[in-house]
Amino acid sequence: MVTIPLYSIYDFALHSGTEHNNLFRVPLTATFEHASGARIECVPGFYNGDDEFVIRFSPTLEGQWRGKTESEDPVLSRIWLEPITVTPKVAPQAHGVVGLDPSHPQRFAWEDGTPFLYLGFECDWLFAYHQKDPAQCERHVELVANRGFNTFVMNIYAHTGFSDAASSFEGDVIPDTIYAPPDMYVFGGTNDTPDHAHLNVDFFKDYDLMMQQLHKRGVVAHLMLQVQNKHVSWPARGSAADDTYWRYVVARYQAFGNVIWDIGKESYNLLNETGSHGYTIGRMALIRETDAYNHLVTVHDPVAGSAGRVSAADTAADFVSDQIHLADVGRYNREALRRQQLLAKPYLNIEYGYELGIDDLKTYKSRTTAPWLDVLKWTYALYLAGAYPCYYYSNTSWDLIKFEPEPPGWARYQILMALLEQLPFNKMQPANVLVGRGYCLADPGKAYVVYLPDGGDADIDLTAIRCPIGPRGQLLESEHPITAGWMDITTGERRDVEISGWSWGTRVANPFEDKEKPVVLTILIE
Repeated sequence: MVTIPLYSIYDFALHSGTEHNNLFRVPLTATFEHASGARIECVPGFYNGDDEFVIRFSPTLEGQWRGKTESEDPVLSRIWLEPITVTPKVAPQAHGVVGLDPSHPQRFAWEDGTPFLYLGFECDWLFAYHQKDPAQCERHVELVANRGFNTFVMNIYAHTGFSDAASSFEGDVIPDTIYAPPDMYVFGGTNDTPDHAHLNVDFFKDYDLMMQQLHKRGVVAHLMLQVQNKHVSWPARGSAADDTYWRYVVARYQAFGNVIWDIGKESYNLLNETGSHGYTIGRMALIRETDAYNHLVTVHDPVAGSAGRVSAADTAADFVSDQIHLADVGRYNREALRRQQLLAKPYLNIEYGYELGIDDLKTYKSRTTAPWLDVLKWTYALYLAGAYPCYYYSNTSWDLIKFEPEPPGWARYQILMALLEQLPFNKMQPANVLVGRGYCLADPGKAYVVYLPDGGDADIDLTAIRCPIGPRGQLLESEHPITAGWMDITTGERRDVEISGWSWGTRVANPFEDKEKPVVLTILIE
């Protein structure tokens, strides 16, 4: 009997020996039943090379599980898999599948109810970096995770990035960077002459190891299944080979609770190519049909320049994943507010700004490529709208990977995450109406955070906090003063002040010498 901890992953290996035209298209599933009667239906299997088929399983309850297979291959069908005993989880970061908070549908939460404060780090080329140097990749994943980032946004596969060919960088390659196409391709054959009907198992075995690195740290893998503008020869849309690719990726990684599915990087390319969102919505349906664990499904940027608009693809997704460049704190905040008013689901902005790399390297730049403080200020503006950000660093973009020297912004995100983790974030809603200036997120009467990107004092309506009422209905000073915490977002320095009386326009003085530095004020009522 197999014994594994809750939310861990176990591979059941099966062998057939039956002749098939295409081993990647052999239907195989398993249904698992818990001693309580709970079931996980139709967990998909996948071909793993050398006549090996795998059912990858992750238990959702402690206790006894038993699985049974179904397949059109009689050798693989109706097999009772080895029983599994599931013990309590051992990894504190293991929380099951990341999803939506059922009580707060515009917020993320793990399966066990733990809130998930998405702070993304886009590193589309992470898979290629792992192929080149797995140990160094793991060290840098740990570095980024230790700086507060809890999600990697990355591609399953891309071929070239900002360079048309590796030869354009000949003689200009810096040690510990990648300027070239990856060593392994996602399909059989080569990138230029792919065999779309067959997947490259060695590619995916290496990808497994990278996914395991993220899983053991509780870091979410936001997986973009395709990218259309990076010189990849994808199968014809809706073809058998196309379906095989999508089903294979979902089958191979659906047991990882830390997965989010994304149709593809900058999916407006699909709209431009096909003329509608039909293919994108169809791929969402295919993912949901294949995925036994019901992971979140989104689509990145389905319409270019979509500020203020909602597409059919956004409506079909579990949350909105956009790419809006505004280069202004107030506009980022307002756009996030507007998008959440249009759809009652989380809003994520990927690539809203690009922190300038320390080294002057050839890479992508836009009008929102900016020093670290600007990008950090935009990030706070998104959170204060109840939205989620995904950070982008110029020196880890596409086929450029250079994590060292560490840029100045990363330590500030560690400070930001420590602040957010103190808040009941999922219960808080945008409440700019409560402040005279700046931005506010609040659970009125219980929790407030005010962001002042230009510094200064705070004026905040605290009338929702219970306090004594006078004979003519007037608010009186409470006998129990409130402690308010100020924080300089550039250093993490904190100062506490007491508020002994409050009203609709309570003034809370900024205690820092430099009154113009960006600050946040938090008020938590026990």
